[in-house]
Amino acid sequence: MLTMGRLDIGVAMAPPLIRAVKARMQTDMSVILDAPPGTSCPVIATLQGSDAVLLVTEPTPFGLHDLKLAVEMVRALALPFGIVINRAGIGDSRVNAYCQQESIPILTEIPNDRSIAEAYSRGELIVDAVPECRVLFKDLINKTRRMFFAEASI
Repeated sequence: MLTMGRLDIGVAMAPPLIRAVKARMQTDMSVILDAPPGTSCPVIATLQGSDAVLLVTEPTPFGLHDLKLAVEMVRALALPFGIVINRAGIGDSRVNAYCQQESIPILTEIPNDRSIAEAYSRGELIVDAVPECRVLFKDLINKTRRMFFAEASI
């Protein structure tokens, strides 16, 4: 089931929309909430009440800067979290070093691959368009379940 909220152009208050979408969540199933990047009010509204957070970053100086802010935010909210590195291989190792220094688990690294970018730009699921990514995402699900929910692997 997919529930989507759409904010009208010119409407400045996203948190009420986010709360309305969250009110439709079914409690008998796992729910994934996709928050905007950053540490703004809509992000906080999305994360409140969550069981765990996956922070997605890129291995660049800009990615590291934003990651540090996001880590401060989830720590302030006292939420368990892990990192997904997107476009691995485009930058340097500073994100990895920061995560190691801060004892933050890196749950997976999505490679910087043109076929992934092309599939994304066409609106396709990466696991369908680039089948070798299935294992990567299945592993991410399993690590997330074990780390945050002590559930069995799939």
